[in-house]
Amino acid sequence: MTLQTRACDQCGVELSDRSDVSACPACLLELGLHRWESQDPGDSESAAAREQVPPKFKAPKPGELASRFPQLEILDLIGHGGMGAVYKARQVRLDRLVALKIIVPDAAAEPGFAERFEREARSLAKLNHPHVVTVHDFGVADGIYYLIMEYVSGTDLRHLIQSKELSPESALAMIPQICDALQFAHDQGIVHRDIKPENILIDLQGNVKIADFGLAKLLERTSDYRTLTGTGQVVGTPHYMAPEQLERPLEVDHRADVYSLGVVFYEMLTGELPLGRFNRPSKSVQVDVRLDHVVLRALEREPGRRYQHVSEIGSEVKSLHGAAPATLLEPERLAQPAPEEFLISLIVVSATIPLVWFAIWWTATPWPLLAFCLAWLTLGCAVENAGGPLVWSMAAVCFLAMIGLIGFSVWLTKDAFPIAVLVPALVAWCMGLAIGQEEKKKRLAEREKQKDP
Repeated sequence: MTLQTRACDQCGVELSDRSDVSACPACLLELGLHRWESQDPGDSESAAAREQVPPKFKAPKPGELASRFPQLEILDLIGHGGMGAVYKARQVRLDRLVALKIIVPDAAAEPGFAERFEREARSLAKLNHPHVVTVHDFGVADGIYYLIMEYVSGTDLRHLIQSKELSPESALAMIPQICDALQFAHDQGIVHRDIKPENILIDLQGNVKIADFGLAKLLERTSDYRTLTGTGQVVGTPHYMAPEQLERPLEVDHRADVYSLGVVFYEMLTGELPLGRFNRPSKSVQVDVRLDHVVLRALEREPGRRYQHVSEIGSEVKSLHGAAPATLLEPERLAQPAPEEFLISLIVVSATIPLVWFAIWWTATPWPLLAFCLAWLTLGCAVENAGGPLVWSMAAVCFLAMIGLIGFSVWLTKDAFPIAVLVPALVAWCMGLAIGQEEKKKRLAEREKQKDP
């Protein structure tokens, strides 16, 4: 009996054989939230359902919080989401900038939240690592649970990706820092559960800082029946969550962060999410093909087939980042010379075509033909070394121009002699391609020796 594989109708990801729905869990979550927002408020069934789920969180304005936090001068609202809001503030007595994070009130109403909040906040405060946002203080102010954290002046990874300013070299430099921070937290028994570009901050010196450690776990229900929408909001971000977070939330461990990091790593390299039947990174951008193995292994659906520790990812990326800069390109591109070599050859041949033909016609001697063949030999070598559709197109234009000029000369002089010029040029062209191919093989062999000393 042959089992037919099925794919999600929305993103194309392969579905489990046991699944009886047409969309993956991540897309079902997003479709469900969209459907919820679009329901008719007057519908009785919709209204009854809304009574069971709290309304969407609206972040208070900075002025509204001033009386509750007299020790702080709240300057601005940095951002907010389903888990709470973050404000830029200044600790008056210490005269330092901090980030104030308040937890969504609906989460605080959950049974046992106060005890869980204090336990998790104490654990987060112990995460003293250069690549983790430090927790300075925590508490409750007029029913609002809050964390006072280190303020990171800079940007987040989401803005870097959207600005198209994140190069593969920068991504390779950041990943080990992220891995160091995650491994440190995992060693302390803390799983992030919501690794995504918005939670990865970069300061003005280019250092990575990971925020919101353990916040997803903090907002889970305490009852035996746990859901991903513990307080009416999705805990985590669907397309960055490991499959087990969606399918088997009670079995989540530190390897869920490995998967999320794989999604982030893929997006850092390609600017896209790995949805459906996605391309390997090296097929989308010019990166070392060895990175494909690192990213794809981190994205394995089964936790046992992934890297078992994020430190393994960091070690592999460090070894690749420490290699010669040229290894960031695919093997075929490693053999390419500088573009100037091809352009110079093209200019030489283009200028030689009319000059050599005029010299042959004027002097009636074979010596200009020798220079003509040498020029085409040079162009053949450059084309085979440089390769690429644009290079071949330019060479073809040059070749057609030569044929056209010779044809015009035959028509003008009523003499077949110009055709004889074409044959040596073609021979020289083929010789150039052969020599260029040998040079490319030598460059690739030399590069392989540098990779594996």
